[in-house]
Amino acid sequence: MKKIIISTRYFTLNALKFCSVIALILLFIQTSDAEGNKHQDSSVKNPVNQAISVKVDKKIRDFFQSSAEITITPYNQQLIAINIGARSFFASKDGRYIYLGKVIDTQLKLDIGEQLAQQSRLKKLAQFDESKQLIFPATGEELFAVTLFTDIDCGYCRRFHSNMAQYNALGIRVNYLMLPRAGKNSNSYDKTAAVLCSENPQENMTLAMQGRFSASSLSVKKSCQQSLDQQMSLASEFGISATPTMLLPNGGVIEGVLNPEQLLAQLKPIALNK
Repeated sequence: MKKIIISTRYFTLNALKFCSVIALILLFIQTSDAEGNKHQDSSVKNPVNQAISVKVDKKIRDFFQSSAEITITPYNQQLIAINIGARSFFASKDGRYIYLGKVIDTQLKLDIGEQLAQQSRLKKLAQFDESKQLIFPATGEELFAVTLFTDIDCGYCRRFHSNMAQYNALGIRVNYLMLPRAGKNSNSYDKTAAVLCSENPQENMTLAMQGRFSASSLSVKKSCQQSLDQQMSLASEFGISATPTMLLPNGGVIEGVLNPEQLLAQLKPIALNK
């Protein structure tokens, strides 16, 4: 009988241990589910969907002197997104701090300021009348399209244009937007307006890039000057003052000249990430 009692105690103790382990496992699962539901609830109640207070909105608008084009929207739990034309900034949730430079997401390892700016540039560019751009289409199948702010009298712009046939042969369409850096009432401005007003602007653009175009014999319509002014204004909205400056299909910006192979290498990853 004594052995039987010991054996019973042995099995009873092990049964208790087994039950304890099961209870702990069930408790862990229940806690995990609760945490998951908690995160799910917080995402549903994310402050991004909540309105910004009038006080915070006014504080930000006052800082930017109530720009007519300003839009202020929640970005995430910590930040407010500010868009002025094609420029983008961030502010703290209470509007006390405004970040005019880079804002890095350390978790995503991403410049979210640049990401927001890229979206703004693409949106603004999509609203710009394509007929006002000077287009050099791809030969054959079009694979990529880039937008280049250029200046007829810019040496690096001329170097880029000298490779136009190669860019086009690689399936790259180049959309020119004009940015005579000398400004209005300059020889560059008059020459650019004359190119845009000519019967064959693509051919005359090539001549101008080779220094072989004269605007003296051409009459310039007011509509051509207005179009040129709008292109220069768009460059200003993007914060672009140097030429050549290229807008990539994802809204990214590249300053300077890339040869055809280098440009193609930049464009391929963008196409894959779409």
